[in-house]
Amino acid sequence: MKKGILFILAFAIPQLAMAWGYVGHKAIAEIAERNLTPKAKANIERYTAGTPLHEYSLWMDEVASTPPYNKALAGWHASIADVDCTSEKIIRERYRKSRDGVTAMEDFRVQLKDYQSLSDSTVLTAIKCIVHIVADFHCPTHMRFVDLHNEGKYAVEFLGERWDYHAVWDTGIVEAYHKGWDYSKYADHLNVLQDKDIKRITKGWAQQWFEDSCSEVRPIIYWVINDGKRVEKLDMEFVNRCGPLAESQMQRAGYRLAAALNTIFGK
Repeated sequence: MKKGILFILAFAIPQLAMAWGYVGHKAIAEIAERNLTPKAKANIERYTAGTPLHEYSLWMDEVASTPPYNKALAGWHASIADVDCTSEKIIRERYRKSRDGVTAMEDFRVQLKDYQSLSDSTVLTAIKCIVHIVADFHCPTHMRFVDLHNEGKYAVEFLGERWDYHAVWDTGIVEAYHKGWDYSKYADHLNVLQDKDIKRITKGWAQQWFEDSCSEVRPIIYWVINDGKRVEKLDMEFVNRCGPLAESQMQRAGYRLAAALNTIFGK
């Protein structure tokens, strides 16, 4: 993958394997846009022609089944950690053959170091991927653990309707916790951290961000288990319990996405 990411993207052209859903992904991208440095924003707009980042936030889901993306981007929607919530390179290689979001972000940072020498279409596609990948590895059901199955591909009753548990986190909780809020309202609500707090949560890069998220998220795996049995009916009490964590993860993702783009394009 290290050799081929940008080569494949250069020739790619534009069902959903959704993480965060429409509202969540767009809110994260909007938070990021509001926190770009002027230089990074100007450099990015050279490739986006001023299109807001939130317009690209679902692109990786939209092309998930379209060749050549179905192979080129396979695996980037999730990442993996061990029982101690660490995601060292050896863990990612052993359990995902380096087909994961953290590795993709590590590679993008290196390969975009001289992004001015790449074609405009290649850089634009890379921007679209980065906007999605950082959001994805903050979504609870897109975090994999070597000892636990956390994808959530099973049916539950959520607020009286049949849902896939994976989709409960992708979409259901975000839309139910503040019913009627759109992505802009969520961005207004979450884009409130002070500079010192932004500096703290954006320290490091993809691996550190993902490991931090794993430490926050791992306990929720047990929230749908009661006396060793899976809870199959999730009500507003569950939404209210999960809502603050979903918001926190979206908020961190937004600021970290801005940090990633500022690092690459703020030169």
